[in-house]
Amino acid sequence: MFRIGSLQELQNLSRQVKWQYFERLVGWIFEQNDFSVKINFVSKKPKRQYDVIAEKFGKIFLVDCKKWKGGRYKSSQLKSAAEKHLERTGLFKSEKQKLPLIVTLIDEDISEYSGVDIVPIDKLNTFLNM
Repeated sequence: MFRIGSLQELQNLSRQVKWQYFERLVGWIFEQNDFSVKINFVSKKPKRQYDVIAEKFGKIFLVDCKKWKGGRYKSSQLKSAAEKHLERTGLFKSEKQKLPLIVTLIDEDISEYSGVDIVPIDKLNTFLNM
């Protein structure tokens, strides 16, 4: 296990790791907030993949991780990703409250779209503790 001592260390680590470890880092942040976490979960019927599933107090965050770099058209790509993730969330079988979430590498100046929260990784801990 690793220790992150500052927001700057989290930002640097997030940028340096491959996307698979970015997903693990997101899962780790949930674990630090006492969530039960599954990484890279694949449901069978219908077959869908979820980057991170985090559960606590009868709520399930279904997380899609996007380690995109900044630039043009990211807002429209995030909106499209949110629509697809919302559909995938609806297909997840659970009686618990399902919360769709996209975690990004950087802040894209869009915090929600169609009921899907969009949070940069460096603000995830704050988001979970609101």
